[in-house]
Order: sequence, then C-alpha cells, then structure tokens
Amino acid sequence: MRTLALVLIASIGACTPNWKQTPHDTTFQHVAAPKLHVAPAAASVNSDWWDIGRHSVVLPLAHAVSPARYVGKLVGGRAALDINAFALVPDSSWFKNRIGRSSQTAQDIAKGAVTHPGPAPGILTIIEGKTEGVTAGVIVRDSQSVVWFMKFDPPASLELTTGAEIIASRFLHAAGYYVPEMHIEAVAQDRLVLDTNAKTQNRYHEPVRLTKARLRVLLSQLNPTPEGTLRALFSRSIPGKSLGPFQYQGVRIDDPNDTIPHEQRRSLRGLWVFSAWLGNHDTRDVNTLDAFITTQGSLGYIRHYLLDFGDALGATGTRAKHLSEGYEHRADWVEIGKRVVTLGMTYPYWLAVRRSPILSVGVFESDVFDPARWAPMVPNAAFEEATARDTFWAASILARFTKEHIDAAVATAQYSDPKAATTIATVLRERQRKLLKFAFANMLGVSEPVVEGNYEVQLTDLEVLAGLHTEPSQYEWTIQWNRTRAGDVRLLKQRSATPVISLRESIRKALAKDHAGLERDPFFTLTLRRLGKSPAVRIHVRLVRDHVIVVGMERDVD
Repeated sequence: MRTLALVLIASIGACTPNWKQTPHDTTFQHVAAPKLHVAPAAASVNSDWWDIGRHSVVLPLAHAVSPARYVGKLVGGRAALDINAFALVPDSSWFKNRIGRSSQTAQDIAKGAVTHPGPAPGILTIIEGKTEGVTAGVIVRDSQSVVWFMKFDPPASLELTTGAEIIASRFLHAAGYYVPEMHIEAVAQDRLVLDTNAKTQNRYHEPVRLTKARLRVLLSQLNPTPEGTLRALFSRSIPGKSLGPFQYQGVRIDDPNDTIPHEQRRSLRGLWVFSAWLGNHDTRDVNTLDAFITTQGSLGYIRHYLLDFGDALGATGTRAKHLSEGYEHRADWVEIGKRVVTLGMTYPYWLAVRRSPILSVGVFESDVFDPARWAPMVPNAAFEEATARDTFWAASILARFTKEHIDAAVATAQYSDPKAATTIATVLRERQRKLLKFAFANMLGVSEPVVEGNYEVQLTDLEVLAGLHTEPSQYEWTIQWNRTRAGDVRLLKQRSATPVISLRESIRKALAKDHAGLERDPFFTLTLRRLGKSPAVRIHVRLVRDHVIVVGMERDVD
C-alpha cells in the first residue's frame, strides 16, 4: 500500500503543468547565468562557398526526400527550446530584450549599440585593407589604439550601403540582437596613413603586403565629396576574442553553454521577420561572429553577434539589389522547376518591382513585398524551422516600433537627399504593416500580461498598438480555477472592450467554494478570445496572499 501511495503521488506530480512548477518570478525570467570556461583553443572557420553550396543544393535535396520534413510541417514544426513559460526568449548571450521589455525613446533607437564616441581625432593608421571588388574597405587603428572596420559606398551609389548598414544595426539592436557599434563620419583623406606592416589579399585570397600603390588603387575606387572627404561607416571591433562565425544549425561543441541546436532557437528563427522587414537577404553564417568575453581572470563565456548589414534595404554590398533579390533564393529550385515545366513562360511576380530613382535608396519597396514569399539569398536553417509561434514572437517586438522610432533610425544614415529618408521610412512602415498582418492572421495579437492593483490582469493589444485596427475590439474572457487534484471550476465568463480583467470576484467565489482547496492549488487560468476570431490565449496566474502574479501563457494557432 505504501508503494502504491508513492506511485500515485508521483503520477499526480507528473500531471502537474510545467507552468505550475517553474519559478514564478517575472515575465522576462532569465535563464541561468552562463557557465564560465576558458576560451576555445581555435576559432571556427567557415568556407563561404561550401556554406552556399550546402544550403543551396545539398540540404534542399535532402529535405525534398525526407518524410520527416513533411510530417513535421503537418504537425506545425518542432517547438523552440530557448523560451520560458510565457513563450518569450529570455536574456542570454544570444539575445537581450530591449524594446520588447521596456519602452524605448526615439533617442534610444538612434543610439543603438553606441557606447563610445566615434574614432578618435587624428591619424587613422591602416593595418589591413581590401582592394578587390568595386567597394573598398580597410581596418584602421585610431590615435587611441581602438580598431575600427572602415567601409565605403560604391562610387556610383553614394550613401546606399553605409546608410543601409547603420539603419539595420539600429533596428536589430533595439529588437534584442547583439551587433557592433557603428558610426558614419566624413573623413579627410590625409588622415589615412599606411602602417608598414599592413596586409591585404590578392585575387587568390593570399595575404600580401598592402603597398602605397595598392592603397592608391583602393582610394581611386572611391568618390570623395567636393571638399575632399570620404563618407565612411566605422564599425568598432567587437570586444573579446574573435572565434569566427556561428552556424544557424547545430551547436558549437567547444561551448559548454551552447546546448540548444541553433535551428531550435526562437531568437534565430524569428530573425527572419526582421530580415524580411529590413530587406537583409544575406543571412549566411559568414555574417555572424562568436566572441569570447572574459569576466574572471582567464574565464568567460561566448557571446553571439550579427554582422554586416550592407545587403539590407536597397543595397547589396557593392551595388543596388537586383529585382529578384529578397524574392527568390539564389538557386530557387521550386522556381527553377516551374520555369522548366512551363518552358520559361511563367511571369515571376517580382518583375513588378521598381527601382527607386534615388540612388541612395536602390531597390527597396513595399508594393510587391509579400511576407509569405520573402526569401533570403541562401536558405537559412533556422528560418526554415520557423513556426507560427516563432513568427508571432518576432512580430510582437516589431509591432512596438513607432513612426518616431523608424524616423529616428533612418535619420542616423545622414542622407543628403531628404527624399531618400522619407522614402525608406515610408517603405519600412508599410512592410511592417504587412508583416504584422501576416503574423497575426492565425493568432490573437495580444501580449505582455501584467498585474495592476493586485487582481487586475492587463494585456497589450499589439494590433491596436500597431494601428492595424480602426474599430474597437470586443473580447470574451473566461476564468476558471485550475485544480490539479480535482476538476477545474468555471468562475466567470464576460465580455469587455479591452484586454483587461479583474480576478477579485472569481477569487471570492473560489474561497467560498473551498478555502482550503484554494490554498493547496492557488492557480487560475484566464482564457481570452476576440469575438468573431477563434484563436485564444490562456494566461495562468497564481494567488499569493493578497495579490496575483502571472506565471505562464499559452497560445492557440488557428
């Protein structure tokens, strides 16, 4: 009998929902602090060509013949593993909640990751350079020995690439990602001085000495202003030891904190929403960086950065985008198959895309843009695994960027033509609207449950916040006492014009029904629906003496 009793107790405990067992602290509960360890002995090395071939040819063919892929799609995909009881991504070395956690001013957005002034006045010593290709770039050390990556615009499209990169960095930082600190400055050419040991690469990617002759070739590709200055983007070197790029799939085996496969991280899956919004179609592994951050002696942890946003907005590094970039993969087998079958008589929908007459805008539009069809240059393993819930999480952050936020970020590009800033801001707002409508189509667009006045639970209507609704919404609330050891008890059902409900009367009813039972199982589930829309959210709360706290949240997908 004693053994039977223990088995029954264990069975009851096993049936207890996870949200009743987790620590009940705050909505943005943190994961455990990273384990400190010594720096990996070697940096990871990714072959760019292998990366492109693997994701463009090998993996698409493998997925095409994998039954598990099709079954996974039917059941809604694999769940993300880097989330808490509220389906949110806690702070970690991958992601830090910023605009999703607290209100941000336009000045906060414009500041981005900047924590220092730009390059120190005086000489900029060139320690490494890139002379191949249309657009030049150098690595410089300023008069205070700070290292900066210095990038320039293609000579035929001034402000195109540098503007795209700094704007994208501001938004991605505000969203929660780790990005480099960036500045745009006009630099007099006589500030650039060649270090005697400076290196560059030849056409075979072999290191060679950067001579004055090669430097002249580099500078001759640029387009200085009438005053003789060069517009440059300065990206401050990332702190810590560089460990090379991370991959959007698998784990880093020499990182004891990297235990979740990257393709199952919501922070990386949801990145597709921000990439589509910003038109950043080059999301390959090579545009990431792992850095070892030392905290105690030789011990530290690895932080994960996103890099190189010169392919955002209407740019693609050395030129404006082609019409198809962002609308098809570089090797899009589905589209290739359609054209083969139809003998090339299909009309690609992206042919309706129009190039802006403003050179600093390039190809960046919102009329043809369709979130369901957006495609990075090379398939991204994390994006391929994204579920509706991953997309919703990213959209819940995207919805918080206001017109003032967007205008402030665009202003950091310092466009000389006011029409360029106006055009880009307008396109960003329309792409934002399309992405939000897509993300909220099958889920109820509410988030961020908080408690006011001890017993009142309030949620933010993201669709109202983003201006997607012109008419007031009508909600239906159901409150039930969620009992583990007995049947649930419905306590209240009512309608309201806002996503706000008080539990005071429901708690009074539960106390009258079974005071001792409520002390043993002080949990309530609040179910919220919008009238005329079936998907619901369930907010779980716990009674703690004279107030309630929110302990979990679940969403239905239509």
